[in-house]
Order: sequence, then C-alpha cells, then structure tokens
Amino acid sequence: MDDGARDYGYARVSSEAQDLRRQVDELKAAGCDRIVEEKASGKHGAKRPKWEKLVDEKDGQLRRGDRLTVVELSRLGRSTTQLTALLRDFKDRGVGLRILNLGIDTSTPAGELIFTIIAAVGQMERDLIAERTRSALDAKRRRGERVGGRKPKHTPEQVARAMEFLDTTTMTGQEIANAVGMSRSRMYALVARRRAELEGAAT
Repeated sequence: MDDGARDYGYARVSSEAQDLRRQVDELKAAGCDRIVEEKASGKHGAKRPKWEKLVDEKDGQLRRGDRLTVVELSRLGRSTTQLTALLRDFKDRGVGLRILNLGIDTSTPAGELIFTIIAAVGQMERDLIAERTRSALDAKRRRGERVGGRKPKHTPEQVARAMEFLDTTTMTGQEIANAVGMSRSRMYALVARRRAELEGAAT
C-alpha cells in the first residue's frame, strides 16, 4: 500500500447472538490498523449502517490508497451483482480489497480476476440451492402437503384427547389441559372450534 494509506478491517456476523472475536483476531493478525465491527445481515437490502459509513463514496472512511480487508468473501455480501459492483467502485476510487481465507488482493490483476470468478461461482451455488428448494416445495404442493407458514402448536390428536377427557372423565379443565399438554384457555378454544366443525359437517 502507499505510504500513509490505511488498512481497514471489516468484521460482520448476521445476528446479535453470534461472536465477532474470531474475525477481529484474524484481521488484527493480518495487520489491520482500524477494524469496523457490525452485527447485521448480508442479504441484499438489509441495513448495514457501519458498512455504509465505511464505504460511502462521498462521506465514507475509505480514501484512495486505502485497503479493506475481510476474513471471508461472504462478509461483503451474497450476490454477484453486489460483489462486482463493489469491486468496480473500489477500483475506480483506488481502494484495495483483500480477502484473507482466499488469499486474494484486488490491487493485483490476478487478484481482481480471481475475485470476479469466485463471486460468480458463489452466486451460481446459491441459485442452484434456491432452485432445488423451489422444486422440493413444488413437489410437496403437488402431493397436497403443507408448505410454509407456522407449524400448528397443537396436534389434532391432542384436541381429540381433550374432547374425550371432557366427555368421559370428572377431571377439571386444568387437569385435562395439563394431561394433553396445552394451556386451559387454548384447550377450550380448540375444542370449541373442533365441535363446531363436527356439527357443521353433520348438518
């Protein structure tokens, strides 16, 4: 890098529960003198305020001759469009990009080429996964299986058992609810709904 240039490190995880320490340690070991840490999704359109503050062309921290270092390619984004646009922007601004686990430094022609190829391959892999997922969901729909939405908290068997207990035992409502594994109010609501369904089917 040029004299006076700065080597920024960017560490990111997708959720608050995840730990940034591994990335930060690797960035420090690689010689980064300034490290930006962020907990935010890398999906397209997700808010990453620290990232924006770092790379913004007008008001960002990166200047010509600086270099941005990340531990992994995925810390930058997920789509080829995002990655190639970032690479083009950095090249125009004279900012280097280094990816530690791939040994890539885009300040060299070879590094720039490898980065573009890897970004394209990564996008292709994600597209294939999405295609397989869609195919699996379509197959489930054709079989009439439930797709998406929240899973029911209570099964029809639990409701049937609750109805049987209510009709044939002297157990209290709370005792029955405990026995079938649901709250008392939820049990009564589900039983009432099921009775209404059965009455409607009988008429």
